[in-house]
Amino acid sequence: MTHEIAIGPHRIKSLKPGMPILTLAPMAGISNWPFRLICAKMGAQMVGVEFINCNAILHKNPKTLQMMNFCDADIYRDTGMSLLAAQIYGNDIGRMVEGALVLEEKGAQIMDINFGCSVPKILRSDSGAAFLKDIDRMMNAVRSVAEAVSIPVIIKTRLGWDNDNISILEVVKRAADSGAHAVAVHARTVAQKFNGTADWSWIARAVEVSPVPIFGNGDVFTYEDAVRMVEETGCAGVMIARAARDNPYIFSGARIPTFNERVRLARDHLGMMVEYKGEKVGVMEMRKFFASYFKGFPNASHLRTSLVQVDTVTQAHRILDEWVTESDRHSYDA
Repeated sequence: MTHEIAIGPHRIKSLKPGMPILTLAPMAGISNWPFRLICAKMGAQMVGVEFINCNAILHKNPKTLQMMNFCDADIYRDTGMSLLAAQIYGNDIGRMVEGALVLEEKGAQIMDINFGCSVPKILRSDSGAAFLKDIDRMMNAVRSVAEAVSIPVIIKTRLGWDNDNISILEVVKRAADSGAHAVAVHARTVAQKFNGTADWSWIARAVEVSPVPIFGNGDVFTYEDAVRMVEETGCAGVMIARAARDNPYIFSGARIPTFNERVRLARDHLGMMVEYKGEKVGVMEMRKFFASYFKGFPNASHLRTSLVQVDTVTQAHRILDEWVTESDRHSYDA
């Protein structure tokens, strides 16, 4: 198991000996700075920004400008806790270069190019995974961005367009030649979207031919899954998405957090979300995290039902206070 890798001048180490290198995948609507900072504190060695449209950057879209709040990057630089990877997508290579330069200026430490998004709207715009239909065009984008920015470039992609057009081995070899410092491989095709099973065997094959680190992604739901992916494929690290949304403690290892630990996590996250977006929007956007953070505890469905309806910070804390008292009485932490 790899315990340290290089991405350009940066060294990424596993949190503890014997642990795989774990990173947070970019997720739209999820990986804003409060959630990134939470995951970094838990042990994520690299954290991805929710993907950003290069056209929206250049048009100074207000929502996009808010997404470009990289205030956590200074913490990572000062502490060495993690690395901030800003992910960009678009269909015009010149605009992708311009957008990447803006993100570098804003504080990104790694530039991540999205060649893996299979959302129909993105594909129709000839962005994201649509690049897999033209590998030459993809490599032109990699080369152009890599030559323009002074920070390392990585890419995130899929196995290929469909099962009859698997191109990942060509992509990883050519990406390195075009200037990419690492490749994250979601082990599904574009046609699969998020359906079916991720085929980790292709990650293993990519590792065999790639001169740069490969991050595996797909069907990692637990810490044990992450360990198994590294053992079965030899990938340098694991990029975790949906499992991190439900349980940021996954970056700390196999231990399951107690009920009270999850309450503290929810309170901390709520405070940062309100700082980031104000009380009204911050509380509303926390509802999805409240629903995720308390899965699996006895009788916690009632707690989740209550929390996803809160409108104020005071309401949220009052409900959490009541349930902490209940947990002490009924030993939910057992």
